[in-house]
Amino acid sequence: MALMNLSRLITHPERFIQPVSEEIIHEESDEPELILEGHLQQALNTVNSLELLKGQLDSTETAVNMNLDGVRNKLLFINTLVTVASFCTAVASLVGSIFGMNLVNHLEENENAFIQVVVGTLVGTFFLFISMLFLFYQASTFKKLDVSSAQYRGRD
Repeated sequence: MALMNLSRLITHPERFIQPVSEEIIHEESDEPELILEGHLQQALNTVNSLELLKGQLDSTETAVNMNLDGVRNKLLFINTLVTVASFCTAVASLVGSIFGMNLVNHLEENENAFIQVVVGTLVGTFFLFISMLFLFYQASTFKKLDVSSAQYRGRD
């Protein structure tokens, strides 16, 4: 440790002629020891700062993942609504395609049959859509689904 003090080694080389006494080793090792302790403190401060930064990064990652989960839930909700609407439209097009066949069904003579079929199909489709949403709600698919991201605001 005493030989680490290079400035003293250059200015007073006679003090370090072998064998060096314990008293000289003790005197000359104080300054390098203090320098090394100072560097150790700086290294420990850097490690603590990095650990704090890692904790902040982890909490930020958690907040971002929670926000992404909320967005994913919104997309799943919208996807389910679009699927239900597509199914109801398919049922309505089934009715239209049945009446579009060239089969005799005795509705051709009725003047109001087209209006009645269109209105009936639209009303039936609307009630089918509402009833499917109600069934999904009762099956707890949509229960307590918060589609607003208000619960994620304010977290930094």
